[in-house]
Amino acid sequence: VGITSSLLEQYPLAELGALRSFGDRLTNATDAAILATANGLLEFHRAHKFCSKCGSTTSSLKGGACRQCTGSDCGSRVYPRIDSAAIMLVTSPCEEYALLGRKKSWPQGRYSTLAGFAEVGETLEQCCVREVFEESGVRLDSNSVQFIASQPWPFPRSLMVGFRAKAFSADKSDDITDLPAIIIDKNELDDVRWFHRNFVSERLEGGSTSLTFIPNEIESEFHVPGIASLARLLITQWATER
Repeated sequence: VGITSSLLEQYPLAELGALRSFGDRLTNATDAAILATANGLLEFHRAHKFCSKCGSTTSSLKGGACRQCTGSDCGSRVYPRIDSAAIMLVTSPCEEYALLGRKKSWPQGRYSTLAGFAEVGETLEQCCVREVFEESGVRLDSNSVQFIASQPWPFPRSLMVGFRAKAFSADKSDDITDLPAIIIDKNELDDVRWFHRNFVSERLEGGSTSLTFIPNEIESEFHVPGIASLARLLITQWATER
């Protein structure tokens, strides 16, 4: 606390906050990577103060890369866990619409790509198919799932693996412009909709990744996550391609 107070006195315009709350304002990729790594390691050390096998305390080892049990009869080591999650930009069969959803806890107007954690025994591609169906009732063409990019997301320990995929046409329809019906799982998401490319491309300005973000009048109707998120990249690539 003393160090923090001293720093605030030295830099009166400084602002303290969670990394996610100001990540969109980081313009230097190296700074962002360092802070993301630090955030992930801090979460790791905070969560593993005791050995899961014997209950003894643990101590930092290898410069903070792992923790080791201090128990004389144990000595087991634990390393930071990475939770793999698939995040996917799902398009309609005609690719002019994208499937975007929102959680109730998000700032008003925020819509993003669907996402979910991989389960035991499944590939990330299979995760895409399962998560989209569970959250929206939309069926994906598994052959259309393509990897785009990945991103560490240390809140607290995820690796986001980004994909693009195409939904099957609406039931009993050969018209690729017919949008598949949506059945929302309210335990997962507050809303899921098909958004036209033109609508989204006109609303890429602004937005934020922060959960405490206060949207303006336009953003309160619709905005996408900020530049710090992989979702923003996936949405922007689709919305601006012609």
